[in-house]
Amino acid sequence: MSPTADCNPKLEIASGKAERLAAQLASMLPGAAVVQVRIQGPRTLWPHLGLTVLNPGGRTLRVPRAKALTIARWMIRSFPHARWAASGGRAFDLRTAELRGLEA
Repeated sequence: MSPTADCNPKLEIASGKAERLAAQLASMLPGAAVVQVRIQGPRTLWPHLGLTVLNPGGRTLRVPRAKALTIARWMIRSFPHARWAASGGRAFDLRTAELRGLEA
């Protein structure tokens, strides 16, 4: 095991829930492989949500603003234990249904 193995822990929810969420997001975002969600300005009264959708090649896919906000809120509500404000954001892999921290 590498010394950095615990630097980027994977958060878990019931696998059935995570798999259903991944399937629903994949149907909403054709061609998407990873959904990244960030809270920008977590110390303000109304934090701004950031959403980036990546295809399997790592290229950014365009998502309309309303859909992006809806998906970001859905992700935050689906993983309430993820400490969104304390982290730099989370990435949800639609292929494996795993939530992990964003790499720096």
